[in-house]
Amino acid sequence: MKKVIKWFAIVFGSLVFTICGGVAGYFVSFDKESVKNFQNDTVMAEASLENTINENTILEFVYNYSDGFSETKQDLPQQFMVGWDREQVEKAYSQWEMTEFSKDKVIFNKSVDSTSSQHYILKEDEGYIAVFYRDSDILKEVTSTPISSLSVEDRKLFEKGVSVDGDVNLIKYLESLES
Repeated sequence: MKKVIKWFAIVFGSLVFTICGGVAGYFVSFDKESVKNFQNDTVMAEASLENTINENTILEFVYNYSDGFSETKQDLPQQFMVGWDREQVEKAYSQWEMTEFSKDKVIFNKSVDSTSSQHYILKEDEGYIAVFYRDSDILKEVTSTPISSLSVEDRKLFEKGVSVDGDVNLIKYLESLES
């Protein structure tokens, strides 16, 4: 019976020693990691969700051309950008000037040393008024306005082609033809 008690005491002591060693090792390891981060000046902080990109943030890119026109393109951020703050976005888009940053919208501006594509020629195409890019004569769109609905003087203008510069001016001119 003494052998059983002796054997039980050895097993129980070993078990207690192992558990105590494991717990002590865990706390020592955790403490070293904290000291290591503190010594390296590592600061762990959560970013405020109000000042970061989310999946619904609108990224607006404004191209400012040397001819005075600008074009704007909008996009949603890539998945890897979610959670980025202003500094991370500025670093990734260093070729752009960031003029606005919020969780709802980020606006970038860039000056482009060339002319925009907002130079058009309007002329007749298969009985309708059509819009062509001036420099390349590539068809942009065909309107629903038939050339036959115009006065004789206006028809003559469209035989030669009517020049319009700028998207806003194009929209206004096409609206005036419809009324």
